Amino acid sequence: MYEKKRQITKKASGLALLAFSFFSGVVAQQITPLKVLNSPYDEQHPVFSPNGELFFTVGFHPQNTGGATDFGDVWMSSKDAQGNWLAPKRVEGLSTAGNDVVVGFSDALTVLVYHSGGTTIRQGIHQYARFGSTWNYVRSLEISNFKNNSSYFSGRLSHDGEVIVMSLSSFGTYGNEDIYVTIKKDDGTWTAPLNLGSSVNSFAQEQTPYLSKDNMTLYFASNKLGNRQGKDIFYSQRSGSGWEDWAEPVRVESVNSQGSEMSYVTYGPNPAMALFSTTQNSEGFGDFMLSDFQKVEPLNALETEAQAAEIAVPEEVSPAVQEAAVVTAAVAEPVAQQPVAEVKPTEVEELKPAVVQEVKQEVAPPSLEVNEPVYTKKEWLSVKVVDAFTNEEIGYQIEVSNERGVKKAISTQQEWLELAEDPQWTNILIQSKGFIPQLLSKENWESLQGKELALKPAKAGSAIVLENIQFNRGTSDFADSKSIQVLDNLVAFMKENPGIKIRLEGHTDNAGDPSLNKDLSMKRASKIRGYLTINGVEFERVRISGWGGTRPVADNNTEEGRERNRRVEMVIEN
Repeated sequence: MYEKKRQITKKASGLALLAFSFFSGVVAQQITPLKVLNSPYDEQHPVFSPNGELFFTVGFHPQNTGGATDFGDVWMSSKDAQGNWLAPKRVEGLSTAGNDVVVGFSDALTVLVYHSGGTTIRQGIHQYARFGSTWNYVRSLEISNFKNNSSYFSGRLSHDGEVIVMSLSSFGTYGNEDIYVTIKKDDGTWTAPLNLGSSVNSFAQEQTPYLSKDNMTLYFASNKLGNRQGKDIFYSQRSGSGWEDWAEPVRVESVNSQGSEMSYVTYGPNPAMALFSTTQNSEGFGDFMLSDFQKVEPLNALETEAQAAEIAVPEEVSPAVQEAAVVTAAVAEPVAQQPVAEVKPTEVEELKPAVVQEVKQEVAPPSLEVNEPVYTKKEWLSVKVVDAFTNEEIGYQIEVSNERGVKKAISTQQEWLELAEDPQWTNILIQSKGFIPQLLSKENWESLQGKELALKPAKAGSAIVLENIQFNRGTSDFADSKSIQVLDNLVAFMKENPGIKIRLEGHTDNAGDPSLNKDLSMKRASKIRGYLTINGVEFERVRISGWGGTRPVADNNTEEGRERNRRVEMVIEN
């Protein structure tokens, strides 16, 4: 009987492009099937990696570890040079004979995966590390009182890596699967799952939860309407600081159909785009669809201010909120037509590096009369960059970035003055062709005014400490977004200097077991190499070694000294 109910049937082909226009036509929604990702089987639960790859679960595929009755293996796809998705491949290293669901990425090389459990692995969320094209098992996450009584699971790691929202049947469940939250603690363990409460959860099934970047909006699927049309996408916003304070969920009308919709997740930097699954055309199994709100020409000459505002979709505004704004526009009193200003890309989009002209000291900035110290354009440009070996002055280029990884190259003196007054630009990259670049904080850069900054030539024997790459204590997991920025800069350096080979040397302090320290130092160096190779640096150009606590550079009897000893050094090789 079970086999007959789960018998695989071919999904309908030839899915047409669906387009919806709302009211005056100021905003339109296109819903496009992602045909290359879809199969006759059950595609669900998309998760994007930091590298732009798409990982998802495919259920009941004959190539799954457990065959055609396997609830789900992990599959993935990436884009080619033209931006087209490639045919998905099963990820053997992340798949078991049970239900496997990618929860999220701590960084580009670390992934969290839920396994339903079995003879080879216990039920829970597990951590894996990427090494080249393979995945190595690391450990099981320690989540207090974690237990799933259902064969179904879904969940996603928050954008900041500190929260996991998940759907399961556990302690205190109202109906079938409910949505819970677990929060990462300072010691690396996780809190016991907390039910989000009756505002979100119901007697029915709540599944595929996803949090917005600010952790204030929750998207999920539910069949609580009881209309026999399967699950619909809803969203709810936190009405307070607690995880049980949620507003009444709102149905996202624009993406729901006669089928069952699940797995809603925003797509890329544009909050108006989303990926979700639907069974509308597939006889019970999920297909991926891309929803995209776009500006279109108005259908009449009347256009209200509310309609004009709708064109520029603010970050983290849900489709349901967008629709409400259009409704408001439709019933507003008509006003005289006003020209609509061109909508420019937001600062969220990564700015492409521009060619930076060498700054000439004879260009004198205007004087500023102030009563307290400020950094004028002259002071910002008064750092002399020199060759660390010859002490000769060299030309340099400057790129600033913020904590979110947005970068901006500097090409004029006026930009310096503006950036000095803008607190979001916290990091400054100093680079010169043929030299090892340095990443400084704004405070470090300001302290160098009127002084010299020495860059080491990128030649055999040169070595630097990768100071801004931080790891979580006792692990090889990258600790913060700044570490990823440093790694991205290192990738760019290696690609700009294709003839260079490097050695990464891991070091720890002398606390703890010496053999464990040596192993940890090697793992950290290996983690950095893994990040470089997955981003296009040839494997043979990067060697690694781990020295544990055997090569200190400071006194291990002080916390400051121990911190200096916990480091990774990069050495240029012949």
